[in-house]
Amino acid sequence: MRGISGASDLTEELLELKIGVFHPPIHPRHFGGSVAVTVPIVNGLIENGYHVVLFVKDEINQKKLKERMGEEISPLAEAILKKSILKPRGPLDLYESAFKLLILKMKCDIVIDTYSDYIFPWCDVCYVHFPYINNDKFGQRFPYLRKRRGLESTVNLPYVILEKNLGKNHAQLILANSGFTSRAIEESLGIHAKVLYPPVSPLFFEKTDCADSGEDRREDLVVTVGRLDAGKRLETIPRIASLLRKERVKFIIMGFSHSEEALRMINEEIRKLDVTENVSLKLDISREEMKNTLKKAKVYLHTPILEHFGISIAEAMACGCLPVVYDNGGAREFVPQELRYKSLHEAADKTRKAISQWNPRRAREMKTIAERFAEPNYRENFLRIFSDYLRKRG
Repeated sequence: MRGISGASDLTEELLELKIGVFHPPIHPRHFGGSVAVTVPIVNGLIENGYHVVLFVKDEINQKKLKERMGEEISPLAEAILKKSILKPRGPLDLYESAFKLLILKMKCDIVIDTYSDYIFPWCDVCYVHFPYINNDKFGQRFPYLRKRRGLESTVNLPYVILEKNLGKNHAQLILANSGFTSRAIEESLGIHAKVLYPPVSPLFFEKTDCADSGEDRREDLVVTVGRLDAGKRLETIPRIASLLRKERVKFIIMGFSHSEEALRMINEEIRKLDVTENVSLKLDISREEMKNTLKKAKVYLHTPILEHFGISIAEAMACGCLPVVYDNGGAREFVPQELRYKSLHEAADKTRKAISQWNPRRAREMKTIAERFAEPNYRENFLRIFSDYLRKRG
């Protein structure tokens, strides 16, 4: 077993535990923050001598995983493959996740859920990207029925009642991806959650000429990375680009797992605002190409109004970009205030200023901030928290 802080003195008895990790959709269509969280947990546990069982619903494409996420899953991970016809994050996903977690629990000593965002009583460790029940959506007394209508609200009401009335399971370890998420869990469920920020791959910390040698070789380029779906608000980028038309700023949207509707909306905005020369799209590119594009840019523009953490923001900062983000959510915990906006006009103004103010010193400042999220730190922090949890649990 490798010596790693918080894990080097684990007893052989602990190492004999079978650890189940639950993240069914590890598929190129669903590569994103939750997969970035899961893969280092699986590999870190295996590297430190644990027997890991990974619950998935698709065969894992290691080549695509390496290209897009920068890391393969260890071949020593035992896989349980259970196919599903249900759409991930769909209305019935709650009950399928609950049932499959029970299956995994029957096969393992400890179960870690890095996917569902539900806190089931039979799960030992829950990594919550944002709680399904939270004050913003539900308030104190079932405004769930007012705020979220339709099939999902009806189907998931039993879980809401269970979660609000179930006694707290003090044997559980709840992890949150930011202080913002941790507070939401505390406020709505009265459960303390430890903050474990998501990891940034070492790929993004490789040296760049301009940020490390002091030579300014970057372009007046603004980059955005994200899934092409309605929640990401990527159609606002052509609008921001139109406000910076005179400055001749170039925008690149690097999109993944795109929906046809989201892609259509973006292209319509580009044509309508006549910014075809200013805004371009790159779809489903490799991690290497994404990194190289970020290292040409001066600014990273993030468009979602609410981001519970925002791993792509931290990745861009590791590449020396100045991030311009909406002033809300987990990003407030690491993005300087002067780079946060509240409106599209303010986003355009702060993007303009960030381009003019970019220099190698500012790039290094951003990289220093991002280093706290570097994957080796994430693995070490997880293993320390996890081993402490096992000792306290006995």
